[in-house]
Amino acid sequence: MKEEELKDNFARNLYSLRKAKKLSQAQLAADLNYTHKAISKWENKETLPDITTFKNIAEYFDITLDQLIGKDKVVSPIGENKRRVRITLSACGICFVIVALIYLVLEISKINKSYVAIPFAFFASGIIYLIFSCLWFKKYNVFIAVSIIIWTIALITLLFLDFQYLWIILAVSLIIDVAFIPFLKLIFDSKN
Repeated sequence: MKEEELKDNFARNLYSLRKAKKLSQAQLAADLNYTHKAISKWENKETLPDITTFKNIAEYFDITLDQLIGKDKVVSPIGENKRRVRITLSACGICFVIVALIYLVLEISKINKSYVAIPFAFFASGIIYLIFSCLWFKKYNVFIAVSIIIWTIALITLLFLDFQYLWIILAVSLIIDVAFIPFLKLIFDSKN
Protein backbone atom coordinates (compact mmCIF):
# COMPACT_ATOMS: atom_id res chain seq x y z
CA MET A 1 0.00 0.00 0.00
CA LYS A 2 1.38 3.38 -1.00
CA GLU A 3 1.65 6.20 1.49
CA GLU A 4 -1.03 8.31 -0.22
CA GLU A 5 -3.48 5.41 -0.18
CA LEU A 6 -2.66 4.78 3.48
CA LYS A 7 -3.30 8.46 4.30
CA ASP A 8 -6.63 8.39 2.41
CA ASN A 9 -7.86 5.20 4.10
CA PHE A 10 -6.72 6.26 7.56
CA ALA A 11 -8.18 9.77 7.25
CA ARG A 12 -11.56 8.47 6.04
CA ASN A 13 -11.75 5.77 8.72
CA LEU A 14 -10.62 8.02 11.55
CA TYR A 15 -13.16 10.65 10.57
CA SER A 16 -16.05 8.16 10.33
CA LEU A 17 -15.12 6.48 13.64
CA ARG A 18 -14.85 9.83 15.41
CA LYS A 19 -18.21 10.95 14.02
CA ALA A 20 -19.85 7.63 14.97
CA LYS A 21 -18.79 8.25 18.57
CA LYS A 22 -19.94 11.89 18.28
CA LEU A 23 -16.54 13.21 19.28
CA SER A 24 -14.97 16.49 18.28
CA GLN A 25 -11.35 16.53 17.21
CA ALA A 26 -10.50 18.16 20.54
CA GLN A 27 -12.29 15.44 22.53
CA LEU A 28 -10.58 12.66 20.60
CA ALA A 29 -7.24 14.42 20.98
CA ALA A 30 -7.74 14.66 24.74
CA ASP A 31 -8.68 10.98 24.97
CA LEU A 32 -5.60 9.95 22.98
CA ASN A 33 -3.25 12.50 24.63
CA TYR A 34 -2.59 14.38 21.40
CA THR A 35 -3.36 17.87 20.19
CA HIS A 36 -6.44 18.58 18.12
CA LYS A 37 -4.05 19.88 15.45
CA ALA A 38 -2.55 16.37 15.13
CA ILE A 39 -6.03 14.88 14.69
CA SER A 40 -6.82 17.55 12.10
CA LYS A 41 -3.61 16.80 10.16
CA TRP A 42 -4.41 13.06 10.17
CA GLU A 43 -7.96 13.63 8.94
CA ASN A 44 -6.77 16.11 6.28
CA LYS A 45 -4.24 13.56 4.96
CA GLU A 46 -1.29 15.78 5.81
CA THR A 47 0.58 13.36 8.09
CA LEU A 48 0.39 9.88 9.54
CA PRO A 49 0.89 8.90 13.18
CA ASP A 50 3.61 6.48 14.24
CA ILE A 51 2.86 2.76 14.54
CA THR A 52 2.31 2.93 18.33
CA THR A 53 -0.28 5.65 17.84
CA PHE A 54 -1.98 3.62 15.10
CA LYS A 55 -2.23 0.76 17.60
CA ASN A 56 -3.59 3.05 20.34
CA ILE A 57 -6.22 4.50 18.00
CA ALA A 58 -7.34 1.04 16.90
CA GLU A 59 -7.64 -0.07 20.55
CA TYR A 60 -9.49 3.13 21.44
CA PHE A 61 -12.13 2.43 18.78
CA ASP A 62 -12.11 -1.31 19.50
CA ILE A 63 -11.15 -2.29 15.96
CA THR A 64 -8.14 -3.97 14.36
CA LEU A 65 -5.25 -2.09 12.82
CA ASP A 66 -6.22 -3.57 9.43
CA GLN A 67 -9.70 -2.08 9.78
CA LEU A 68 -8.24 1.30 10.73
CA ILE A 69 -6.07 1.56 7.61
CA GLY A 70 -8.05 -0.66 5.23
CA LYS A 71 -10.01 0.34 2.14
CA ASP A 72 -13.28 -1.08 3.37
CA LYS A 73 -15.60 1.12 5.32
CA VAL A 74 -15.03 0.53 9.00
CA VAL A 75 -18.00 -0.93 10.84
CA SER A 76 -18.69 1.36 13.71
CA PRO A 77 -18.41 -0.41 17.06
CA ILE A 78 -21.61 1.38 18.02
CA GLY A 79 -23.44 -0.12 15.03
CA GLU A 80 -21.88 -3.51 15.73
CA ASN A 81 -23.10 -3.38 19.32
CA LYS A 82 -26.65 -2.62 18.18
CA ARG A 83 -26.47 -5.59 15.79
CA ARG A 84 -25.30 -7.85 18.62
CA VAL A 85 -28.14 -6.70 20.88
CA ARG A 86 -30.68 -7.37 18.10
CA ILE A 87 -29.28 -10.86 17.51
CA THR A 88 -29.38 -11.65 21.25
CA LEU A 89 -32.94 -10.36 21.67
CA SER A 90 -34.10 -12.24 18.58
CA ALA A 91 -32.60 -15.51 19.82
CA CYS A 92 -34.22 -15.04 23.24
CA GLY A 93 -37.52 -14.18 21.56
CA ILE A 94 -37.39 -17.40 19.54
CA CYS A 95 -37.17 -19.32 22.84
CA PHE A 96 -40.40 -17.71 24.00
CA VAL A 97 -42.14 -18.48 20.71
CA ILE A 98 -41.08 -22.14 20.88
CA VAL A 99 -42.18 -22.48 24.50
CA ALA A 100 -45.48 -20.74 23.70
CA LEU A 101 -46.11 -23.32 20.97
CA ILE A 102 -45.21 -26.16 23.36
CA TYR A 103 -47.56 -24.68 25.97
CA LEU A 104 -50.31 -24.45 23.36
CA VAL A 105 -49.85 -28.10 22.36
CA LEU A 106 -49.87 -29.16 26.02
CA GLU A 107 -53.06 -27.16 26.67
CA ILE A 108 -54.79 -28.61 23.61
CA SER A 109 -53.71 -32.09 24.73
CA LYS A 110 -55.23 -31.29 28.16
CA ILE A 111 -52.04 -32.22 29.96
CA ASN A 112 -51.98 -31.35 33.64
CA LYS A 113 -49.69 -28.54 34.76
CA SER A 114 -48.96 -27.36 31.22
CA TYR A 115 -48.08 -23.95 32.71
CA VAL A 116 -44.80 -25.51 33.89
CA ALA A 117 -43.51 -25.06 30.33
CA ILE A 118 -43.50 -21.26 30.65
CA PRO A 119 -40.48 -20.90 33.00
CA PHE A 120 -38.44 -22.97 30.56
CA ALA A 121 -38.60 -20.03 28.13
CA PHE A 122 -36.82 -17.91 30.72
CA PHE A 123 -34.32 -20.69 31.38
CA ALA A 124 -33.53 -21.17 27.67
CA SER A 125 -33.34 -17.41 27.14
CA GLY A 126 -30.99 -17.15 30.12
CA ILE A 127 -28.70 -19.77 28.57
CA ILE A 128 -28.69 -17.95 25.22
CA TYR A 129 -28.14 -14.59 26.94
CA LEU A 130 -25.25 -16.12 28.91
CA ILE A 131 -23.59 -17.44 25.74
CA PHE A 132 -23.88 -14.13 23.89
CA SER A 133 -22.85 -12.19 27.00
CA CYS A 134 -19.66 -14.22 27.30
CA LEU A 135 -18.92 -13.57 23.62
CA TRP A 136 -19.90 -9.95 23.21
CA PHE A 137 -20.97 -8.08 26.33
CA LYS A 138 -19.65 -6.82 29.65
CA LYS A 139 -19.37 -8.93 32.78
CA TYR A 140 -22.49 -7.45 34.38
CA ASN A 141 -24.46 -8.97 31.48
CA VAL A 142 -22.97 -12.36 32.35
CA PHE A 143 -24.03 -11.85 35.97
CA ILE A 144 -27.59 -10.95 34.89
CA ALA A 145 -27.74 -14.04 32.65
CA VAL A 146 -26.52 -16.32 35.44
CA SER A 147 -29.03 -14.74 37.85
CA ILE A 148 -31.86 -15.38 35.37
CA ILE A 149 -30.79 -19.02 35.11
CA ILE A 150 -30.47 -19.48 38.90
CA TRP A 151 -33.84 -17.91 39.71
CA THR A 152 -35.58 -19.73 36.86
CA ILE A 153 -34.25 -23.04 38.17
CA ALA A 154 -35.60 -22.05 41.59
CA LEU A 155 -39.01 -21.28 40.09
CA ILE A 156 -39.09 -24.55 38.14
CA THR A 157 -38.11 -26.44 41.31
CA LEU A 158 -40.91 -24.72 43.23
CA LEU A 159 -43.44 -25.72 40.58
CA PHE A 160 -42.48 -29.37 40.92
CA LEU A 161 -42.20 -29.40 44.74
CA ASP A 162 -44.55 -28.34 47.45
CA PHE A 163 -44.40 -24.71 48.47
CA GLN A 164 -43.36 -25.78 51.98
CA TYR A 165 -39.78 -25.71 50.66
CA LEU A 166 -40.14 -22.13 49.43
CA TRP A 167 -37.83 -20.47 51.95
CA ILE A 168 -35.13 -23.16 51.50
CA ILE A 169 -35.17 -22.83 47.71
CA LEU A 170 -35.10 -19.03 47.89
CA ALA A 171 -32.25 -19.05 50.43
CA VAL A 172 -30.16 -21.49 48.39
CA SER A 173 -30.80 -19.51 45.20
CA LEU A 174 -29.78 -16.26 46.87
CA ILE A 175 -26.59 -17.83 48.28
CA ILE A 176 -25.64 -19.27 44.88
CA ASP A 177 -26.37 -15.95 43.16
CA VAL A 178 -24.26 -13.93 45.62
CA ALA A 179 -21.49 -16.53 45.65
CA PHE A 180 -21.21 -16.24 41.87
CA ILE A 181 -20.02 -12.61 42.06
CA PRO A 182 -16.39 -13.33 43.14
CA PHE A 183 -16.27 -16.26 40.70
CA LEU A 184 -17.30 -13.91 37.88
CA LYS A 185 -14.59 -11.42 38.85
CA LEU A 186 -12.02 -14.22 38.82
CA ILE A 187 -13.09 -15.35 35.34
CA PHE A 188 -12.92 -11.88 33.82
CA ASP A 189 -9.68 -10.93 35.56
CA SER A 190 -8.02 -14.07 34.14
CA LYS A 191 -9.10 -13.04 30.59
CA ASN A 192 -7.21 -9.74 30.87
